[in-house]
Amino acid sequence: MARRSVALLLSLLGLVALACSTAVDEARPTAQAVETEPTVAVVQETAEISEKLRPDQIPLITGPRSEDGLHAIFATPDLGVGRNRFAFVLVSDTGLVNAPTVTVSSFYLGEDGAQREEKQTALALFHPFPYVTRGIYTSRLNFDKSGRWGIEARFQDDDGAARNVELYFEVASATSAPALGDPAVRSQSKTMTDVERLTQISTGSLQDPDLYQLTIAEAAESGLPTVIVMASPAFCTNAVCGPQVEVLQQLKDEFKDQANFIHVDFYDNPEEIQGDLDRAALSPTVLEWNLPSTEWSFVVDRDGIVTGRFESFAPLEELRIALKEVL
Repeated sequence: MARRSVALLLSLLGLVALACSTAVDEARPTAQAVETEPTVAVVQETAEISEKLRPDQIPLITGPRSEDGLHAIFATPDLGVGRNRFAFVLVSDTGLVNAPTVTVSSFYLGEDGAQREEKQTALALFHPFPYVTRGIYTSRLNFDKSGRWGIEARFQDDDGAARNVELYFEVASATSAPALGDPAVRSQSKTMTDVERLTQISTGSLQDPDLYQLTIAEAAESGLPTVIVMASPAFCTNAVCGPQVEVLQQLKDEFKDQANFIHVDFYDNPEEIQGDLDRAALSPTVLEWNLPSTEWSFVVDRDGIVTGRFESFAPLEELRIALKEVL
């Protein structure tokens, strides 16, 4: 697979600010927020920064703040040419925006950001997170070439007033994590047989041994579809990260014996971390899958091919639809 290295940080280019959500504090070191012009010097500096940061140290991408205090937080920056799941959070001066739908219009800005070519208009649906007062908008967008892109998000607020905000980002020729149609990486992910207790295999409070029975390699060759979540529940604190393992368990209970369900913690040494990410070691599986951000879900079909790909939080209904397509 042709892959870009740490492609997420290329989204530094352009008028975007990289920052964690103002609503929550990150429990990890982060790069300083910046606004940049797309110059050669910036490209070189960004490449140097990318070599120094792990996926869990890369801050979220936020768009420019509108005059009325609205801004977007990007949830799916690992984009490649083709059809992509596109997700984001909207925040106003008064808190989370939860309008049922948002109209999203994409535009191509070129390699240097000097042009604006209108491309596509689609509807994004709001999905509230279970258990917490957060939520995410998701849509599907096509990107026909690599380079600098943007979207305008438009909606009506509770008072009927029209609101809009823009977000800028990079689209690469290929994604970093496995793309739709790629073979699932046959990772020898940890199972219950590799540890003495579940706290050695997951940072989360949810302790479900069913999620640690098979390696990804075994599941991909089992003849059944597989749903894989790679996330660290105890360190899921930013605006685009949600209770994904709980959703995986719900899906498992709904489709038990029809598919495999696997959780891989983002960190390889959960018990050693104890709230201090300076001690954290990334899971070898996370590295093998080349994940550029900290929460991912994949659906793999009976032939071991990736058919569903979800960066950041994926609501139950999205995963359910993806799984049903391969049963």
